[in-house]
Formats: sequence, C-alpha cells, structure tokens
Amino acid sequence: MQDADLPLALRLVTAVVEPVTPRLAATALLDELCSATPLLAATVTTFDPVSGQHAVLASTGYRQDVLDYLCSPAFLRDDVGYRLLVSRPQRRALCWRDVSVDYRQTPSAVQVFRPAGYGGGATARLTTRDGRYTGDVHVSSDDPALPTAGVLAALRSVVPLVATATDVTRRLGTLLADAGPEVAAAVVTGNGGVVPLPGRALPPPLEDPGAVVPGVRAWRDSGRRASTAAFYAPRGAEGHRLELTAVAGGTLVTAQPAPPPYGLSVRELEVLTLLSGGLLNLSIARRLGISERTVAHHVEHVLGKLGVPGRTAATRTAVEEGLRLLERA
Repeated sequence: MQDADLPLALRLVTAVVEPVTPRLAATALLDELCSATPLLAATVTTFDPVSGQHAVLASTGYRQDVLDYLCSPAFLRDDVGYRLLVSRPQRRALCWRDVSVDYRQTPSAVQVFRPAGYGGGATARLTTRDGRYTGDVHVSSDDPALPTAGVLAALRSVVPLVATATDVTRRLGTLLADAGPEVAAAVVTGNGGVVPLPGRALPPPLEDPGAVVPGVRAWRDSGRRASTAAFYAPRGAEGHRLELTAVAGGTLVTAQPAPPPYGLSVRELEVLTLLSGGLLNLSIARRLGISERTVAHHVEHVLGKLGVPGRTAATRTAVEEGLRLLERA
C-alpha cells in the first residue's frame, strides 16, 4: 500500500465488507470517499454478466445524463483513459492526471465532464482477485488536483474487495443456499454465454457449450410453466443430474455427478425423453432413425426399469425425477 492513505484504505475496507448487499456496500463506499476528499460527484456502477448490462448501484452528485454516459459504450469502449484501464488491469485506478494525453481535451471531458462542471476525476475498474470484472467507481471534482495521489492509491489498494462486495451475481447465492459447496453451478445467458459463479466450480456438462447450452436455452424459451426443472446429462460412464432455474436474463444451472438413473441406457433415456414429450412410437422411431418395433422394445424396457404400468406414469416419473435429456441442437 505504498503512498496510500492507510487510514482511508482501512475505512474503505470496513465500509464494504460489513453490508450484506452490493447496493449497501456501494453506498457505504461512497460515504467514506466523499467524507475523505471534497468531491462534487461519485458513483459505483455494476456490470451484470448475465444480462450484459451496466447499471448504477449508488450515486451522489452526478446528473442523469452523466451517469448514462458512464454506462455507455462511448465511455466504456472509446474513452482513452478507460481503454488504458482495460488494457492494463494492474493499474486498477487512474485519474485525469495519469493519462498520457491531455485528458481535458478528450471527447469525454469536452462533451460531458467539463460542461457538467468537472475539472478532474478518477475511475477505478473493479476486478476481483480471480479476474472477474464487476463494475466501476467514478469520482469527479472541480479541482484538477483531486483526488489526491494518496486517496487514489487507497482506492486502488481495495479494488478487489470492492469488486467482490459489489458483485451483483451475489444475489444468485440465495438460490444456492441449500446446495453444498461441492455442487457446481453457473448461469447460461439468453445469448448462450456461460457465466461462472464465485465460489462454485463450472458444471462439467457446460465445459462443452455446444453439448448442453442449446438445450438449456430451448428449455428457457419453450414457454414452460415451471420456473425450475431437472434433467440428466450423460457423460461417459457417469453423467450429471442438472437442475435448471429461470433467473433474470438467463438460467441458473447446477450439476451433481450421478450414475445413469434406474440403469437406463442412453438410448432408453432418449426414448423416455421423447415419450414424455407425448410422441407415439412411430414418431419416436422417425426422430431416432430406428424401427418402430425397436422403439416398442425400448419402451417395454423403460417401463420395466422404472417399475411403472404405462406411459403416463413413466412421463410423471421422468419429469419429477429429472430423467429427461435436454433437447439437442
């Protein structure tokens, strides 16, 4: 913490580790920053990797048009100072004085910040210790000398903690409250991306996105009535039981290793999946490219292994116990 304001750094750490939600942590951080140095405005923005959107967590002093700009591609992609933070993440935070060009003459300053009354400022790019980007801290002043080097160093020193405390994916932890630490989990976004969750291993079936992700998206887009569902994903000799939960902007996927249920073969699981979708033997045969007689044999074996009297009971068991396979791409 060389050249940092040590008392301020300690207060910032205390401020962000005690609150139980990202919004409260962001508010507490801004309170400490604004009490330590005469800032005109400050904000914490968050990046939601599920929706791919930036939003304001807490703010003081900024006009709405400035906040909108700080969350826009015009700043996040094109601003010369922010590009430097992206390309050199070890810097963690930069002020106007740190940029090699005269930042006062950049489009951000000329078109947005200076008209709003700001003559100096700084941005911290929030990245956790494991490299996840969670948002940004922006501060602005009418004094080019602010924030001071000590204040900026203090903020830079606590970036990983602030990033973790304001991480909006923490909300998904409530959905995993009853899941042991060994349960792997991730979120499949609406466009097919896979977002790892802090403290959770990536579900092995999602390591090959082309194998399972299309099925997860198909389930989410199918107009299903239930917000949760269970499926089975074969993977070598032992597969995984998958549980899907609809969340804002995507689907939470948890996975636990499990042997083939009821000793069903992959082909029998395929037949059971199609059977539970209401298909008759002829349609199942056409879908799988096998004869109708072969399908009849598979159905007979499936009913026997499940210990059920007919197709309706087999369908109920398949849905309730997660015996279906996800739809293929």
